[in-house]
Amino acid sequence: MAAVEPGKIRNVAVVGHRGVGKTSLVEAMLFQSGVTNRLGAVAQGSTVTDWDEDERKRGMSLSATLCHADWQGRKINLIDTPGDPGFQGESIAALQVVEGALFVVSGVMGVEVGTTRNWARAQEHGDCCVVLVNMLDRERADFYRVFAALRGQLSARCVAVHLPIGSEHELTGIVDLLHMTAYQSPEGGREAAPMEIPAEMADVSRNTARSCSTRSWRRTRRSWSATSKVRSSGLRRSRTRSKTPSRAASSSRSRAEWRRRTSGRPLFSTC
Repeated sequence: MAAVEPGKIRNVAVVGHRGVGKTSLVEAMLFQSGVTNRLGAVAQGSTVTDWDEDERKRGMSLSATLCHADWQGRKINLIDTPGDPGFQGESIAALQVVEGALFVVSGVMGVEVGTTRNWARAQEHGDCCVVLVNMLDRERADFYRVFAALRGQLSARCVAVHLPIGSEHELTGIVDLLHMTAYQSPEGGREAAPMEIPAEMADVSRNTARSCSTRSWRRTRRSWSATSKVRSSGLRRSRTRSKTPSRAASSSRSRAEWRRRTSGRPLFSTC
């Protein structure tokens, strides 16, 4: 296997509540990237990450499993973690060693206990977060209801980058709002080339993309403006105080802490 530059390696933990399809998602990613030549299923016990005999019998992950895929010149290390609270130690350990977390949420149940717990841990470690709403072809699945719950319970900075085409059993694909293209459901095959956005989704896609980008920019601008005011006021106060060694060291540590917290952090989370 050829060596990979450290800057082209991404470490991502796939986390979420139990039974939301994390293992199936990892299996689809491995299949789409060409690592495997078939699409395994949890019910059949043929997935890559659920290799243990007990996992196949129970139909659930019992421990974190590492796998990797090559995509667009990057090596992506994926850690498939259990969603059952009895094995939450696996997800806790995984979130400590990655720089990104891929949250999987059910399109029927929405935000659940395992989602909020892992979200808090990811925020504590400063991990970049992406949320995928799964199971949108199930009965009573509602993307927009789940999206509202994500913004209300996890972060108001969540921005939609994909929209479903259809709903429940009539789901036929997704709209990519970043590139303003659409993808049809491959029905067990690899994802096909992008296509034009259906006419019935064109206006919705444009309005959603415009509103999300505007809201994100306004929040980002307010956030950086508030941070700059806090920083400048702190520097002014430090100049007026006596330059004792202890206060000077404290001011230096505060500035270093501010730079550490603001550099390289994501401006918003996507879902």
